[in-house]
Amino acid sequence: MTMALTPIQQRAVYYSPLSFLRGHEQSLATSFLKNLEHAVENGVVECIGQDIKIWVRHLEWDSQYFSCPTYRLEFADWDSDAIEAAANVAEKLIELKAELLRRHGHYYLFTEIPSEDVVVLQALGLSGFRLIETRLTHYIDELESFEEQSAFPVRVARKEDAENLRDVAMCARNDFDRFHADPFFSDLVADDYLAEYTEKCILGLTDTVLVPGVDQLLPNAFICGALNIDAPNEMHIGRLVLVAVAEPRRGWYRHLNSALLIWMKNNGMSYCVNTTQSTNRAVIHVCEQLGYKYGRSTHLLATYQK
Repeated sequence: MTMALTPIQQRAVYYSPLSFLRGHEQSLATSFLKNLEHAVENGVVECIGQDIKIWVRHLEWDSQYFSCPTYRLEFADWDSDAIEAAANVAEKLIELKAELLRRHGHYYLFTEIPSEDVVVLQALGLSGFRLIETRLTHYIDELESFEEQSAFPVRVARKEDAENLRDVAMCARNDFDRFHADPFFSDLVADDYLAEYTEKCILGLTDTVLVPGVDQLLPNAFICGALNIDAPNEMHIGRLVLVAVAEPRRGWYRHLNSALLIWMKNNGMSYCVNTTQSTNRAVIHVCEQLGYKYGRSTHLLATYQK
């Protein structure tokens, strides 16, 4: 018999990147809340408040890279019977912003909130956060039966491809992604960040980076994939991490995506998860053609003091 979820557990399900997995709600909630608890115990997440609790993570690498104390709001909890829940949470968020300003003199604070958490979304608006990006997650299951082969061959990216793929990440700019849509980051900083991230993927941050392998030209396109992301009940789930296609390879997104799915299948994955902006109609269209299904929607919001 499955036990009913408490209000905090139900919200925790929505915060799981895999909240679309039906029948696994208890595992998803338990995993999310335990990871949050362990992060607090290890000092990487701070829990602020009592009646209303805010969990916030200090991102050390981001803070150094952007030369600004950077934090991510992880979760919030409150009395589910409160009449003015959004206003109460907003008050706590305003206190958090004041505390970060007191500590550092400047800060950057962002969060990713599932569409279901209306109270926190309203509280973020009331406390001065701005909407930066809306994301859609799609997933494809039963990869064991996926058979569509890429119409063209691909190969694994090599270290000598890094310079070209850094350029691809910068020139294939998406004005609606988090870094380019947020006025906190200049276009130069956003471009450099994505280029740096791409190079780290080639050097091993992700499990594979696939590029076109059809000719002697520069790759001019890439797709990054990761195996066995954190999932309940020993499920094997991979993730499409990043993709970019320059003009000389127009039309290659579908080839790279299908090649990645075959790679995932050959590495024992049953699912692949793919997240993109709600504005990226071309990517969504290709995902639908390949058999991806809608999974979840989230909103990224941010506030800062320079």
